[in-house]
Amino acid sequence: MSSWREIVETRIRRVHTSSVDKRMDLADAIRRFVRPGMKINPVSLQARPVAALHELLRQFAGTDPGFEFISSSLSGNYLQLVGAGILRRAVVSFAGEGYPTPGPSPVIGRALAEEDVVLENWTMLTISQRLLAGAMGVPFITTRSLRGSDMARELARDGGYAELPDPFGGGEPQAVVRAYSPDLAFVHAWAADAAGNAICFPPHQENVYGALAARDGVILTVHRVVPTSFVRSHSHLVRVPGEKVLAVCEAPFGSHPYGNYAVDLEGFVPYTNDYPFMRAHRAAQNTKEDYDAWLEEWVFSVKDHAGYLERLGRDRFEALEHLARPTTWSDELEHYAESLDALGEANATEEMLVQAARVIGSRVRDEGYTTVLSGVGQSALASWLASHLLRAEGIEFANIAETGMYGHDPRPADPFLVNYRNMPTTTLLTDVLEALGLHACGGTNQCLAALGAGQIDRHGNVNSSWNADGRFIVGSGGANDIANAACESLVVANQRASTFVEKVDFVTSPGDRVQRVVSTHGVYERRDGELVLAAIFEAAGDDPRDVIDAIRERCGFELRIADDLASLPRASDEEVATLRVFDPERVFLGKARTSR
Repeated sequence: MSSWREIVETRIRRVHTSSVDKRMDLADAIRRFVRPGMKINPVSLQARPVAALHELLRQFAGTDPGFEFISSSLSGNYLQLVGAGILRRAVVSFAGEGYPTPGPSPVIGRALAEEDVVLENWTMLTISQRLLAGAMGVPFITTRSLRGSDMARELARDGGYAELPDPFGGGEPQAVVRAYSPDLAFVHAWAADAAGNAICFPPHQENVYGALAARDGVILTVHRVVPTSFVRSHSHLVRVPGEKVLAVCEAPFGSHPYGNYAVDLEGFVPYTNDYPFMRAHRAAQNTKEDYDAWLEEWVFSVKDHAGYLERLGRDRFEALEHLARPTTWSDELEHYAESLDALGEANATEEMLVQAARVIGSRVRDEGYTTVLSGVGQSALASWLASHLLRAEGIEFANIAETGMYGHDPRPADPFLVNYRNMPTTTLLTDVLEALGLHACGGTNQCLAALGAGQIDRHGNVNSSWNADGRFIVGSGGANDIANAACESLVVANQRASTFVEKVDFVTSPGDRVQRVVSTHGVYERRDGELVLAAIFEAAGDDPRDVIDAIRERCGFELRIADDLASLPRASDEEVATLRVFDPERVFLGKARTSR
């Protein structure tokens, strides 16, 4: 009979290393585990499973497999699934393009016009909540999002959303969303052992709830397969346990053209988004012929992921690794130094953003807001500028991005919200569920939201989903989540009659919490439930009556003017210069005035 000492020495002392080996060629994994008609979830972490989806396209394009897709967004490389005709239905919060500016995608427009795909529109937070409920094994989950929107009406009709009495005797009905469990998830991770225990560096965006909810399991691609001892030494970064993984497929740079961020992960070098590649992909979407040619060049005419990497070239990845370094923005900014020095006075967009930054500052100062969550683009620039202006007064707030970046100190030279140089400046890297559901929209939030708008009406309702003629815009993203639950919302929008309308064509985000709107001509405040022009911008030599007439011409609803209408000082040179260093290419700032 063995003594306990013998048992310890022979069985227990050495930490067990699993003999399970799930390593597999990616093409073999797709052939073995993917079936037509599946509900698939490409898990959007800060890395995307691009290599896996390229192989999915190679094997299923032209076969009409009728996949149902769920993810927080249908954008970037995910649009390739639509362009190749392999999706039947997409359950998403955003469908369009995000870089360099958010906007509709012709690929989506053509597919909807031909009725090739059905869009089921949710919000960024409710997508994560539905997947979380699926992973938990509960039929539904409560949410603070969707109520009061046309999205809620449509989703209630389709059986995904409902409002129920509070079973604990609360006064208001509670909104609930149906759980969602995909059949199969795709994840790209930095590393995993042969058993599939996967290291994923934050921020985690929609997180791995879909992977944990997947009925069949996960096809995992990794930058590198590592020993289990490496995984154990970085177990705090493991998000997917091996027991959920069907196949481990080594695919270096398998997130390209999207990057992969990491700090102090020994032996791994982060790489950033490939912006030129992303721009080329967007440009190719304008016609079906161009897009088919793009797919042929970058997906179908290469045999596999190794062929894709060879076509891109090692020099390209060395450049992306260099650009992911936290301080390379300085060199980029020097590239724009001459053009920045030559710029003249603020244009209308810059004036709007400086005034919006001042409003953010005054609301933080007056109300004690501790966080500001901004959307993509102009509202983010206003928030970033506000944080710098307030610091001069000794006042601070935490910037939040819906993808899971909290407390970032935005770096110059790149206005893209998920700029990889911003990540090392964060005080917290998390996911959508926490960034939106807790910090920006939770029960104790002290959050001011800064948003954009495709349309806004006199009651502050915002539309970013559907035009009256049936054309799709982009969807909610996180806007509805924020509008329903943050303490207060500020909207930034160009003053146009097509934007400021009597009644929005579709209520994406209800206007109850929209307290102020900053346009290219003035500031509106919510008074007695309606937006009232409360301030105009000073202009040398301009009669205030002419400014008001210009606003009235560009306003689609009857303009109400406050009795105490204020005239705001124009943007200072310092404010404008600070704004410009964040967007030297003027992606969001628009055409510059070049003389003073």
